[in-house]
Amino acid sequence: MNNLLRKIETDDVVIYKSRTYSTSTLEKCRRLHEELVKEGKLIGAFDSDLWMGYSGVRHSGMNFAIDPDAYQKHCGREFGISISTMKNMLRCYAIYCNGVYIYQTISRDRLNVIKSFLEGFPGKGFRLKASGISAVEEFLAFINTPDKQIRDIFSRIAMEKEAGTRPRTLSPVMNYLVIENEINTLFRSDPDEASFRKWFPIYFWVNITFILPLRATEMLVTPKDCIRRTDDGKAVLTVRRTKLKKGKRTVYYDVDRDYREFTYEIPDNAVAATIERYIAVTSGQDRRFLFEYSDLMVNGMLSLQAFNHLLAEFMEERIIGNPRYEFAKYAAGILEFEKVTAGDSRPIAMANLYFQNTGEDICRQLADHVHIDTSSGYYTNISETIWASSVIRFQKKMEYERRYAQEMYEKGELAAAGAHSQCLSEKHLSDPENLDDCTRQGHLADCMGCRFYRPSDRELSDFMEAQKKRADDGAKRVIEFMNSTLKAKKQDISMEELFLSVQTDASRYRMGCDISAKEKYNEWQEHRNSPKTCF
Repeated sequence: MNNLLRKIETDDVVIYKSRTYSTSTLEKCRRLHEELVKEGKLIGAFDSDLWMGYSGVRHSGMNFAIDPDAYQKHCGREFGISISTMKNMLRCYAIYCNGVYIYQTISRDRLNVIKSFLEGFPGKGFRLKASGISAVEEFLAFINTPDKQIRDIFSRIAMEKEAGTRPRTLSPVMNYLVIENEINTLFRSDPDEASFRKWFPIYFWVNITFILPLRATEMLVTPKDCIRRTDDGKAVLTVRRTKLKKGKRTVYYDVDRDYREFTYEIPDNAVAATIERYIAVTSGQDRRFLFEYSDLMVNGMLSLQAFNHLLAEFMEERIIGNPRYEFAKYAAGILEFEKVTAGDSRPIAMANLYFQNTGEDICRQLADHVHIDTSSGYYTNISETIWASSVIRFQKKMEYERRYAQEMYEKGELAAAGAHSQCLSEKHLSDPENLDDCTRQGHLADCMGCRFYRPSDRELSDFMEAQKKRADDGAKRVIEFMNSTLKAKKQDISMEELFLSVQTDASRYRMGCDISAKEKYNEWQEHRNSPKTCF
C-alpha cells in the first residue's frame, strides 16, 4: 500500500432564501426550466411527466405522473386542486429544489414521497417516516397551505418508525485484497497495451482509493492531467472531492463547481509512473477526465455502472475459479469470491490508514474536511483487513520457489507450538539466565512475536481475541476523534497519542495473524489430503 498526503482548502458559505408558489411562479419556472435545458442540466419538456436531470456525473429521472383515480379519491378531494394544477405545482417545486438538492434526492426523497402523499392521504393506515413528513411539510408550505391545515393534516398521519442505521455490509475483505494482488501482479508483468488500457481503471481504484478514502464518483471525475512532478521529482496527484456531503451547499450540477481539487503526494514511484504512462498512451483523446473514451463512457466519462461492470469482468476472468487463490478462500471461510463494487473501497481505505506512516496526517485533515460516517462498517473491518493481509502475504510466499520457502523456515518464521509454548533459543535453553536472543529480538518483556518463541494454541487464541478487540476499539476511537466526539467529552488526548496507540494495537494483532495464517495453511493442506509443505 502507498502513502498519500493532502493539502487543506477552505469551505464555501451559502445562504438560502425561502420560496413559495404564487400566480407568477408557473411562468417563471417555465423560463428557469428552459435555461436549465439549454445548459444541459435538464432533459424533457416542462409539461412532460418525465424529466431527466444531469448532475455533471450521472443522470437521474424525475417522474411527475400522478394516478388520477387515487389523487381524486384522496388529496384531490382534500385540497380541491385539479390534477393538472397539482402536477404543475410539483414541477415548480422541483425547479425551486434546483441548486438545493442533487437530482437523485429531488426524485427519490422529495417527489416520490410527495406523490405517495397525494395519492394516499387521507387514507386508512396512511403513514410517513419522519424524513417523509419533512418533505411533505416543505411542499405544503411551498404551495401556500395554511399552517392550521398543515397541522390538521399531520395530526391524521401516523408516524412510521425509522429503521435504525445499519452497519455497512461489505463483502469479505479477502475479495478486495485478492483483487489488489491480482491487478498488481498483472501490471508488474508488463501487459500489452490493450490489456493495460482496459484494466487501468481497476489498477487506479486499488492503488489510490484503497489508501485515500475517495467516493466512487470522486474517483471517476479525476482530472485527465491529474499527476505532475515537483522540482525535486516528487509525484503529486490531483483528485476531486465533493462539496455536497458536508452540511448545505448550493448544487450547481457542474463538476468544476460541485467538486474541489485536492493534491496528494504519491511516494510510490511505480504507481505514479503507471498513471503517467496511461495518460501518455491515451493522450490523443481530448477529454476532461482521467479514464479514456470507450464504449463504457457516458457523457464523456466512465460511469459508475460501467466501472462496476468492468470490475465484475475482471473478477470473472482472473479471480473466480482461479486455483492460485484456493488457500485464500479457505482462510477466509468462503466457497468463492464475490463480485464487489467501487463504493466499497472507502471502508477498506479507512482500515488501511492504520498501516501507513502518514495515516495520521490524512485522518487529521479528513477530520477538518468531512464528517466521517461512524457506521461500524468503517471501523469494525479493521481486524478482518489485518487478518486478510496476513493471508495474502502468506499466499505470496506460497508462490515463491520452494528453496526460498525453506530458507524462511530455517530463519525461524513464526509458528504455533500446539498444546505447549516453546522457546527455541539455544542460548536460553542451555542457560535460562541468558537473555541475549530475547534482547536482540526486542522481546525481553513479551515473548509473543519473537522468532524463537512458539506460543501454544490456547495462548495464541487468547492473544488474538484480545488484540482483535483492541484493534477494532482503537479504530472506532479514531473515527470518534475525527468527529470531535472525544473533544466533546473533554478527554485530554492528541491525535498523535491516539494514532500511536491504535497503530501499536493493530501491529500486535497483525503479528498474531501472521502466526495464524501459517497454521491455517497447514490445516488447509491436511484438509486437501495432500502432502504438507513445510514453510
